[in-house]
Amino acid sequence: MSIQYIVLGYLSTASQSGYDLKKAIAAHPFLPWSGNNNQIYKSLMDLENQGFIESETVIQSMAPNKKIYKITNPGRALLKYWLYEPVLPASFNHPLLVKLQFADPLKPADWFEIFMKYRQELHDRLLLFQHMPLPRLSTAKPQKPGIGTGTGDLAASCNKLALKYEITRLENEIQMVNQFLDLVKVQAGWKDPASLPQDPLGQDMNPSIVYPPAGSVFERLKVHRLDVDELPVLELTGESAVMASEQDALDLLALCSEHRAQGILASTSLFHDDFFRLKTGIAGAILQKLANYQVRLALVRQPEQKIKGKFLEFMNESNHGSHFAILDSRDEAIRWLIH
Repeated sequence: MSIQYIVLGYLSTASQSGYDLKKAIAAHPFLPWSGNNNQIYKSLMDLENQGFIESETVIQSMAPNKKIYKITNPGRALLKYWLYEPVLPASFNHPLLVKLQFADPLKPADWFEIFMKYRQELHDRLLLFQHMPLPRLSTAKPQKPGIGTGTGDLAASCNKLALKYEITRLENEIQMVNQFLDLVKVQAGWKDPASLPQDPLGQDMNPSIVYPPAGSVFERLKVHRLDVDELPVLELTGESAVMASEQDALDLLALCSEHRAQGILASTSLFHDDFFRLKTGIAGAILQKLANYQVRLALVRQPEQKIKGKFLEFMNESNHGSHFAILDSRDEAIRWLIH
């Protein structure tokens, strides 16, 4: 599937800027692209060169000029052609099941640990999907009743059904992993409960998982929601370092889900010193969790915060990316979040 068809799909709902498209694609849970600038603007340039879209520059007095793209009649025809193309069933290529074909070199205890970690990832993702706002394919405002063809209502209903499908799929996959865990226990001969490795989620975990209770991060942070250039951002403040583990990242994701936020703005003082030492793995674990769910994190470096060595190299590289950055001022951090 080409991202160009997705761009045409968005532009068929409303004329939009490249930045509008980037935000929408990055935030949508069912689209396989990150929505980075290279992907978006190359597609826009190719589509415009082929006559499928056209653009105009809008002059703004209080902001930089921006280019707005709209779909042409040939573009609508190409979009319809793609929509009419037969859809083949998704190919079955499950990474875990592929590995299991060659399971024998590892001990049952090793596989138990692998399954436990994988089930935790499924559990985390399920929590987010259960509390995710309904994904919309359009960044435009919904039409008033009686206007248009009603296709927006169909798209919304289909997205709701797709979200329900993904939740059911994750619940079923958790059940599958539970069965693998049972099999490993039999193979290892673990009959005495005291001999079993610790199972934090429980062997008979109910697939209808409730949202986790508020953790320490919630209790020690003040949260203020900002809507910056239509991007919902959580600004976090506090008196001490509270971010020190992967679980804290899950608490942040729960906060973002509750406030429908796609970005986090915070001071480096809220993060434990070990976060800034790459060898501890804390930064990698926290940032991977946030990146998995397209939540952007911008930190404002405090004057007393010394960043050096490998983390300084990592920071300089990350500042040019789209998921994590450390800037010298609040204004710089906000500008990074919305671009």
